[in-house]
Amino acid sequence: MARPDFVYFDLGNVLVHFDHQRSVRNLAKLTGVSEEKARAIVFDSGLEDRYETGLLTSEQFVAEISREVGKPLEVDQVLQQVSDMFWVNESILPILESVARKGIRMGLLSNTCEAHWKWIEGQGYETVVGWFEQHVLSYEVRSMKPARAIYDEAAKLVSVKPESIFFIDDRIENVQGARSAGWQSVQFHDSGSLANIMEEWK
Repeated sequence: MARPDFVYFDLGNVLVHFDHQRSVRNLAKLTGVSEEKARAIVFDSGLEDRYETGLLTSEQFVAEISREVGKPLEVDQVLQQVSDMFWVNESILPILESVARKGIRMGLLSNTCEAHWKWIEGQGYETVVGWFEQHVLSYEVRSMKPARAIYDEAAKLVSVKPESIFFIDDRIENVQGARSAGWQSVQFHDSGSLANIMEEWK
């Protein structure tokens, strides 16, 4: 692959790991419902997708959960519990350092919601803070990968031609979406494989 002018990194399972079940357990414990019920409310119902697409505010997201569990819930407490599910992918640090040494601009492109993004920012994760000139977040641009609109907006925001953008994502459908938008893109499996690709960028 040709050396790009810009590299976009996905967030979940690339820069940070996450476990939805941890979020489910936290919410179940907070609300007193079963883990199965908590998962159904947030994930199986499509509520999380609507929140990540910016169709709901954080307050509306919590209000829907409150209705489903049948009792009022404190907004900040719910948002904290459903967001406490991330940890750093330390193996990606050498990749970030390598791209930075090559003088290639970098950004972050993620399907995420306001609560998760604020949580991650608040943790000061070393794989997230300080590397990226542009954050393209689905809830802010109101489009989610693999929809074409989010890739077009991401290219526009950094004033880079699609063919000069390289994108790394763990989900193949998002890689395919990027390629359909004219980007170079690979599915993330491990940092070693990614480093081999980047060795070709002179």
